[in-house]
Amino acid sequence: MSIAEPPVPAAAYDTTVDLLVIGSGTGMAAALAAEERGLDVVIVEKTGWVGGSTARSGGAFWIPASPILAESGSGDTPELAAQYTRAAVGGTAPEERWQAFLENGPETVAMLRRTTPLTFLWAKGYSDYHPELPGGSAVGRTCECRPFDASVLGAERPRLRPGLLEAPVPMPVTGADYKWMNLMARAPVRAIPRILRRAAQGIGGLALRREYMAGGQALAAGLFAGVLRAGIPVWTKTALARLATEGERVTGAVLVQDGREVTVAARRGVVLATGGFDHDIV
Repeated sequence: MSIAEPPVPAAAYDTTVDLLVIGSGTGMAAALAAEERGLDVVIVEKTGWVGGSTARSGGAFWIPASPILAESGSGDTPELAAQYTRAAVGGTAPEERWQAFLENGPETVAMLRRTTPLTFLWAKGYSDYHPELPGGSAVGRTCECRPFDASVLGAERPRLRPGLLEAPVPMPVTGADYKWMNLMARAPVRAIPRILRRAAQGIGGLALRREYMAGGQALAAGLFAGVLRAGIPVWTKTALARLATEGERVTGAVLVQDGREVTVAARRGVVLATGGFDHDIV
């Protein structure tokens, strides 16, 4: 199947769920968290692909004091993270918002470990943007996925959003690998073994019918694998037409698929994970 032609989606239909998630990038994480709590969830995606912007991103994430950092010996603590975030954010955002991010971030990482086959690594040396600020870290707090085998998606593999570029040789290059690739001329002893290892993993994986990928592709593939394992439906080529409301409460949404409207009532709410502000040019 050509990657320019997304698979035919499953038909959307009128239904009632606990939580409706609009957007199949990081929206998949919200769906997994809800499903783990016993909620009935449906994910809706406007395009024909699953993965959203996540699948075309670098795939790194900045979550302070996470289990990954603790296990890697980074020395990060919630207190240092709060000190740095307060200094970096200042009065530009409500304090309760970034406090909630810091408090819930580590559990988000733990949840992804429980609900997906993803494994993560600390991108040691990827500095905080402002390491000079109080609580800042020159070794950084950024983490990313280890190379992930997308063949575990099975028959659903064609629905994963393709990357932006096709490498001439299959190599699942992480952000940490990319750093050393750029330093190959200055530090060949460190760089060349990493490059050879990733090339061997990619090419050898093909021989074993495995498809290793890194970055945002790996993150999206791993989230999708967790969604499939949990049995959460993903309706592609299905757009949000409008939210349904009762007074000030959102009660669901009207969706459009192939020119046909369907209504999904949501007992607990609707999550909008639709690509961020940069995807809305209005």
